[in-house]
Amino acid sequence: MSAVRLEETVAFPFIEASGSPRNVGLQYGRKAAERIRRTIDIHQRSFAEKGVDWAVARTAAAPYAQRIERAYPRIAEEMRGIATGAGVPFEDIVAINARTDILHGSLGKARDGSDDIDGCTSAVALPPTTREGHLIHAQNWDWRDECAECSIVLKIVPDSGPSMLLFAEAGLVAYVGLNNAGLAITTNHLESEQDGRHEGLPNPILRRQVLTQESLGPAIETVLKAERAFSTNFIISHREGEAIDLEMTPDQAFWLAPEDDLLVHANHFVSPAARAAVRDIGVLSSADSLYRDSRVRRYLVRDRGRVTLSTLQAAFQDRFGAPRGVCRSPAAGKTSSTVATIIMDTTAKIMWVAPRPYGPHRFTEYRLP
Repeated sequence: MSAVRLEETVAFPFIEASGSPRNVGLQYGRKAAERIRRTIDIHQRSFAEKGVDWAVARTAAAPYAQRIERAYPRIAEEMRGIATGAGVPFEDIVAINARTDILHGSLGKARDGSDDIDGCTSAVALPPTTREGHLIHAQNWDWRDECAECSIVLKIVPDSGPSMLLFAEAGLVAYVGLNNAGLAITTNHLESEQDGRHEGLPNPILRRQVLTQESLGPAIETVLKAERAFSTNFIISHREGEAIDLEMTPDQAFWLAPEDDLLVHANHFVSPAARAAVRDIGVLSSADSLYRDSRVRRYLVRDRGRVTLSTLQAAFQDRFGAPRGVCRSPAAGKTSSTVATIIMDTTAKIMWVAPRPYGPHRFTEYRLP
């Protein structure tokens, strides 16, 4: 039985930070301190559900901190600032950013799909398909429903590189986002037999590094060249009408180009090369992925040449297969829901975000200068 929400969840807090990595982190940590502590609490409980004490998670975070500092010292410096600003241990900030890598990699806890928490759907409509000739990039984020109470929208104006708008659980350095150089990124959970065999950089770190780039080529290279421990799908777009889908395993890279100026992805491997080479484990626990991407694509095809914000809002509200639809509502015994719908017009540098869109909701608009 699906849960019914009668009240609208308030908009995600909007946090602004600027300056050096240290100052950005301090401002972020101070302004989002309460929500950062909520994020840590949620992750502590998720580790406890797997039989892992948080003190063990903190200890396991140390090698990831060293890896991040070697690869991207500016991001590591910001993370230290976040911890100081929020008044929490640095290891806690590393642990929440490296949750998957620590829990299912270093600590070897199986990903058995028992809590049914992964199910994101992403889409890009290139300028020829939209009414205004803009690029629109969007995602439904499916995760623990309680994360609606710990997430934020963050605007960062760094002392070097592009400004950016980010959506994330408070304390993470990035989840979904765009920058004023025209880049945007969304990701989708994938799962293969290659996962967890060796260590890599956590996905939030890679997402953030993508958004520090000025052009599409280096953004793609960030993902292709990174050490990865787990399979993930990355969609990276550029407002001038380009997008690429990267289906990444720890050992292999596969890619998809837009088809008829549209790109849609859920939680299964799609590229013919990947389907021939990789055993897709994630689809066994997220079989609804096989229809979610098709459902979203149909809305975009229907409105080809006149796709708008309203088209994406309707597509990401699709309830076919409920509660395991494109828009997912909590079901008895499960923790997963669509925590947020995020829609980005990268041409206009606008992000619209709606919390818990499976119930009464509204979109709040955020802009880059």
